[in-house]
Amino acid sequence: MIYFIKVYLCFVCVCVYFAGFSYIHDLTYPFTTQCVVTDGQMFRFLCYQLNTLRLWIDDGAEPNNNPLRNVVWASEPIPLYNPETQAINDEVLKLLLRCILLQPAVRTGVEMRPYLPNEEAPVNQTAFLNNVGEEELPYEKIGRYQYPKNAVYF
Repeated sequence: MIYFIKVYLCFVCVCVYFAGFSYIHDLTYPFTTQCVVTDGQMFRFLCYQLNTLRLWIDDGAEPNNNPLRNVVWASEPIPLYNPETQAINDEVLKLLLRCILLQPAVRTGVEMRPYLPNEEAPVNQTAFLNNVGEEELPYEKIGRYQYPKNAVYF
């Protein structure tokens, strides 16, 4: 169970860093994620809300001086089938549908990427920066065709 909490903490941290936040620029709004862990018979549902990346704040006061807390909710393992009746457990289906059908909401009045410049995403760029005076590299040369498939790397 601890493994899944750590994995989804890392997943949310990647999303946070992608949005321009870091341990220097703390979050201005919470990030959440959901997880369904199953082996086909038992289901466990997790929801993680990341409120801060500053988990180590040590300003000489109490160690728990940070007012923000990250929250995780984990359900107990729930069987897909009732053992007595061999019928599908409705609680599992309800929770699974809630996870699947939950749509992201637009946050009005919140700057989603306050620390990033208002530029085009690098994925959409076809021209790349070179040193002054160099000719522009073609896109294909930067990609996977730069080296032959049978190249040996040392």
